[in-house]
Amino acid sequence: MTSNLSVLLKKYSVPVLFMIAGLSIFIIGVMDKQSALFMISSIMMFIAGGLSVLFSSGKTNVKLLYAFGGLAGVAAIYTLAASWIAVDDYVKHQETYEQTKTTARQNLEDIRFIQKEYKKRNGTYLATWVELVDFVQSGKINRIVSEGTVPSRKINEDERDYLYGDNRPIDNNMTEEEAYRLSLWKEGPLYADFTGFKRDTVPVSILKAKFQTKSYRENRERLNLGEFCADSLPYIPLTHGKEMWTMETRDSVLVGDMKVPAIKVSGILPIAEYKGKTANEEMFFGTLTSGDLTGSWEAE
Repeated sequence: MTSNLSVLLKKYSVPVLFMIAGLSIFIIGVMDKQSALFMISSIMMFIAGGLSVLFSSGKTNVKLLYAFGGLAGVAAIYTLAASWIAVDDYVKHQETYEQTKTTARQNLEDIRFIQKEYKKRNGTYLATWVELVDFVQSGKINRIVSEGTVPSRKINEDERDYLYGDNRPIDNNMTEEEAYRLSLWKEGPLYADFTGFKRDTVPVSILKAKFQTKSYRENRERLNLGEFCADSLPYIPLTHGKEMWTMETRDSVLVGDMKVPAIKVSGILPIAEYKGKTANEEMFFGTLTSGDLTGSWEAE
């Protein structure tokens, strides 16, 4: 009796476990609304267990066994093809998703740069897209011209009197600011030390200073973003000019004891629905409650 039970366990335990596992996975798939690929896999597992039971019994009709085997083979081929298609679709979706986010991020970073530079010169942000595009095409930003080096020495007493008019210690070497101020003192006894030294702020075209530089163009090329176009800045990338970023500005918001300008630029990315899941992903920078200009992508 014990011997017969042992033989039965050896012959049927593994096939029966396959059948139970297949049936359990199928039930779970139905309850969790899994994909067709998941369901087919569970059915294949159940069929494999059933075929093994029939084969182990020794009473199997060979034709029936071949029929079941053929069915399982067709199902396997279908599952393999479906898996390949599913993986390929997912890869393509991810590539589109990443390119969409990369393009949108660069777009928002460019807008943020333009607004920051405008605020430096004017104290507020550009309120409309027309103004922003016009500023890019014809506006100026300040750039520091730096020539020569700070003399590697301490200031003397005459220079201290000229700079500060007091009796402070002169133990440390000259600073950049001290060198700049002394370079303007043509009557200074050591004015020759500042020959060739220049620190100045000059207005330059924002288009040339930022968007037409070699490094900026190379970065866009590396990211597969195409040429920079100021007219495209208001539009959310890959919407074919149909959707615009929402730009909101405030000339003054109270932050603590200070009043500062505020801006927020936001929009929903044009990411396609995938596997029944709608991707309404927002990207933005800034806030209307403070002067913060952090971008949503920087917190990822």
